[in-house]
Amino acid sequence: MAKAVKAAIIVAAVATGVGMLVAPGLIAGAGAIAGLAAGTAGAYFATTFVSTLVLGAVSKAMAKTPTGASITQQDKTVTSRQPIAPHNVIYGRTRIGGTILYMESTNANKYLHVVVAIAGHEIDEVEKFYFNDVEVTIDGSGNVEAGQYKDRARIQYKLGAEDQTAFTDLVAESDGKWTNNHRVRGRALVYMRLEYDQNVFINGVPNLSVVVRGKKVYDPRTETTVWSANPALCVTDYLTNNKFGMAAVYAEEIDEEALIAAANICDEDVAKVGGGTENRYEMHGSFATSSQPEDIINQMVFAMAGRCIWSGGVWRILAGAYYTPTLTFDEGDLRGGIKVQSLVSRRESFNGVKGVFASVDDNYILSDFPPITSAAFVAKDNGEENLKSIELPFTTSASMAQRLAKIELLRARQQITVAMPMKLVGMKANVGDIVQINNTRMGWSSKPFEVVSANIAFGETVGVDIDLREVSTDVYDWSTSEEQTYDPAPNTNLPSGFVSEPVGISITDTLAISAETIITQLVVTVTGSDVFEDRFEVQAKPSTSDDFLNLGQASGNIFQLANVIDGAIYNVRARAINVFGVRSEWATGNHEVIGKTAPPENVTGLTGNLIGNQYLLTWNAVPDLDLSYYRVRYASPDSGASYENSVSLVPKVSRPATSVFVPARNGTYFVKAVDKLGLASMTPASIALDTNIAAVESLNVIQTINEAPDFNGTFDDTVELDEDDALVLNTSVLFDAVSGDFDDASGLFDGGSGNVDAFGYYYFATDVDLGAIYISRCTAYVKHTRLDYVVLFDSAEGLFDDRQGDFEGDVNAFDDTDVQIEARHTQDNPSGTPTWSDWQSFAVTDIRARAIQFRAKLSTTDQQATPKVTQLSVNVDMPDRTISGNDVVSGAGAKVVTFAQGFRETPAIGIGAQDMQTGDYYEITSKSRAGFTITFKNSSGTAVSRSFDYVAKGYGVEL
Repeated sequence: MAKAVKAAIIVAAVATGVGMLVAPGLIAGAGAIAGLAAGTAGAYFATTFVSTLVLGAVSKAMAKTPTGASITQQDKTVTSRQPIAPHNVIYGRTRIGGTILYMESTNANKYLHVVVAIAGHEIDEVEKFYFNDVEVTIDGSGNVEAGQYKDRARIQYKLGAEDQTAFTDLVAESDGKWTNNHRVRGRALVYMRLEYDQNVFINGVPNLSVVVRGKKVYDPRTETTVWSANPALCVTDYLTNNKFGMAAVYAEEIDEEALIAAANICDEDVAKVGGGTENRYEMHGSFATSSQPEDIINQMVFAMAGRCIWSGGVWRILAGAYYTPTLTFDEGDLRGGIKVQSLVSRRESFNGVKGVFASVDDNYILSDFPPITSAAFVAKDNGEENLKSIELPFTTSASMAQRLAKIELLRARQQITVAMPMKLVGMKANVGDIVQINNTRMGWSSKPFEVVSANIAFGETVGVDIDLREVSTDVYDWSTSEEQTYDPAPNTNLPSGFVSEPVGISITDTLAISAETIITQLVVTVTGSDVFEDRFEVQAKPSTSDDFLNLGQASGNIFQLANVIDGAIYNVRARAINVFGVRSEWATGNHEVIGKTAPPENVTGLTGNLIGNQYLLTWNAVPDLDLSYYRVRYASPDSGASYENSVSLVPKVSRPATSVFVPARNGTYFVKAVDKLGLASMTPASIALDTNIAAVESLNVIQTINEAPDFNGTFDDTVELDEDDALVLNTSVLFDAVSGDFDDASGLFDGGSGNVDAFGYYYFATDVDLGAIYISRCTAYVKHTRLDYVVLFDSAEGLFDDRQGDFEGDVNAFDDTDVQIEARHTQDNPSGTPTWSDWQSFAVTDIRARAIQFRAKLSTTDQQATPKVTQLSVNVDMPDRTISGNDVVSGAGAKVVTFAQGFRETPAIGIGAQDMQTGDYYEITSKSRAGFTITFKNSSGTAVSRSFDYVAKGYGVEL
C-alpha cells in the first residue's frame, strides 16, 4: 500500500454556505458554486411559475427519475476521490459512502490516513461502519475490535457540529499537514487510519461506508429540533435550509397548520405486510446538493405520497391521505362550460407497479419489492399486462414500498381531469384541497376531485379557473386489498345506453268481476331503474305449461292476466326494453294463486249501541268481492273471552247488511266475515258489553235451572266427563274398538280415533211448570271450551295446509264447535197429555207458555274436536207489572176487585180512599194473585160506601 499511495493530499476547504467539496485549486471559486442554496423559492421559480407550483402531485416523482438526483447503489455505498464533488444531504437513517477530503501516508508508509466527508451538515449519529460490505465494530478509541482488520484499523468520526474540533490523532500523526485548524465545521466526517499489512489489505484499501442517522429537523408539534424520519418535517427542513435548501423563512413561508397535519398523517400506525405495524410514511436516504431543487423535492415528497405546494408566497405541505371534502360545487357555481379529458391514453395506462427500494434488511442495497397488480385493471385493458417500474430511494420498508406503489397505481388510474371556469366562489378552494362536484350531465353526485391549480381569471366576468383531478379515499386506504379488484373512483355514474339494466318484479293476485262472475286475475308489477327505459315486456304461464302467455309490452308497469286458476303456480318473467331497443335479461318469479281461496279481510269498525234490551252491532263493510255473509258469535265473559270458546249467536248476516240486533247481555260479541267458499276471516272483530239490563227492565227471577256440574239429565250422543265436571260429545266408536294396535289410533286416548259425533243433545233434568200460562223471559248461559283431541299438528287428517288458522293453531281461527240451548213449550198441563212446540234455539227469548223444557245441542265439524261444556243454565224471569183502578165505588158492603189477568204471585195493593169521614176506615181481605176484597166502615163499624183508587204491583201476567 505504501508504494501505491504517495504523500498525496486532498484537502476540502469548504466555507459556510458553499454546497460543493473542492480541491485546493478551486477554493477561490467555491462561493460561486452555491447553486440554489442562498436563493428563495420565489426567485428560483419566478421565470417558470406565475402563482402556484405543485411538486410531487400526480406522481411526478415516479414518472421519471429526476436528472442528477438518481441515487444508485454505487452512489450510496462507495467512497470516492474527486477533485470537486457535491455534498451529501442525509435525512432519516441510511447507509452511505462519502467523498475523500484528505489522504496521507506517514511513518514510512506504515499508516494511511483517510478523512471522508459523509454529509454537508451536522448529523445525529454514526451507527455502523462497513469495510467493503462487512460490518466492523470499534472500541472506545476507535480501534477495530474483531475480524480481518483487528488491530490494523482505527475509525473515528465527527458529527458536523459548528463547534467541532479537529481529529486529535490525525493532527498528531500527519506531520503538520492536518492541523487543529482543519475542523471542517458543519460537515460530518469519518477518519480512518489503516496500518499496512499485506495479508490484511491484500485487495487494497477497503471501501468505507457507514449507517448514519441524518439531519436533525424542527418539529412544530414539540417545538424541538431532533432527529426524525418524518417526511413532512424533512421536506420542511429542506425548504427552510439556507445552506443547501430553498432558504424559505419558516414563520412567513411555511403553512404550519398544514405541516402539522401532514406530520401527523406520516406518524399514523398502519399494518405491515406479514404482521405488525409501522408509521404510515418515513423518509430514509440522501441526495447530492448538485441536484435540481425540483427533483429533490419531488423525491422527498414522494416518500409520503404527498404534495408540496407553493401558492401565494407560502409553502403548503400535504401528506398522501384522503382529506375530507368541505366544499361542494355544482352547475350553479360555474360561469361557463367545463372541459373534461383523460390524462393519458389507455395504451399508456399501466395496471401494475413494480420497482426497487433501499431495503434495510439488505443493508440498504436496492432490492425488488413485491409488485402491486390488479387483475381487474388488466381485464379492463383487454388482458394486456403493463407494469410500471419505479425507484424508491428514500424508502427502506417493503410494506411502505408496496403502499406507495399501490397509491401510484390507483392514483394513476384516476385519469379524469376537469377544467372548471368558476365564479368567485371558487376562491374558497386551495390547491391540494379535495372538493365534491355535482354535475347532472356527467352523472356526478358528490364525486371527489383534488384541486390541482386555481388561478384568477379576468374577462367579462371575474372568476377563478380551477383544474381538478378525480380522487378516491380508497387510493390511500391501506386496508383495501393489495390486489385491486375495482376502480375506486368511477369516471361517471351515467348508465350505458347499450346495456339495459334488469328489472324487479312483484307478483300478486286479486279478484275481479267479469260478466257478473267473480274471477281471479294475476297482477305483475315491474320496477326499473335504467334512465333509458322505454317499456316493459311481461310473460306468464302455469308451471305445468311449456308455453308462456304474452301479457304485452307497455310503458306502464302493471300487467294483468285474467281468469287464472286458484291454487295453481304461475311462472312469470319480465324485462325492460330501452329507447335503443336493447332488451335486458329476463327477471323471473313464481306465484301461487290464492284468489278465492284466500280468507276474506277481517271485519273492522265494530261498534255497539244499547237500545232497550237490544244491542245493535254495526261494522264496516268488508270489500272482498266473494264475500257471502257475516257470522256473529257470543261468549259470556266480558274480558278474556276467546272466539273458539264462543257460541253461535247469529249464524248468518247476509251481505250487504253490516248491522244486526242481538239481545243485550253482558259478555263479548264477535263478528267474522265468510266468503262463498265458506272461508272465514282470520281474526274476529270483538266488542264487550257490560250493562245492568235486568235491573233496567225490573226483571224478577222465577226459576234458575243449573245443570252443571252434576249433569243429571238425559244424554243423547253426549257424555259427562266426571273428572272434569264437563259435558262433551260422544264418539261413534270406543277406543278399544279401533282396529289395529292399541297405539295406532290417532289423537288422545278418549278421542275415539277421530270419530267424534257431529252433534248430540243433553236434556235438562229440570223442567219449568208455571202452573198457568205466562209470558216468561228465558236467558241461556253457556260456557265451553274447544277440546281438541289432536295435540300434534301433523296428527290432523287431510293435507298439511287444510287445517284452519296459523301453523301454531290460532284460537281465533276455530269456530267448528258450538253449543246452543234449545227450548220447547206447551200451554197444556205437562202432567197430562200436552202438545209441545218444536225445539228452538235461543239466547234470550220471551215464551208464552205454562211449561217449558230445555236441552243443549252440542255440535262439531271436526271429528277430532268437541265443545267441552262447564256451565249450562237458564234463568226464567218475569218483568214487574202494575195495574190500577180509579174512582171505584165500594158500596155499603164488601167490594170484590178481580184483576183482568192474574199475577204470578200475590201483588202488593195500594189504596187511595176518597170522601172519607172522621173515623172511617177500610179492611182488605182475600188478597190473591187474581184480586182482593175491600170493605169501608165508619167509626161505629158499620159498612159504608166510599170511592177509592187502587194500585196493584207484582210480576207476571196470567194469560
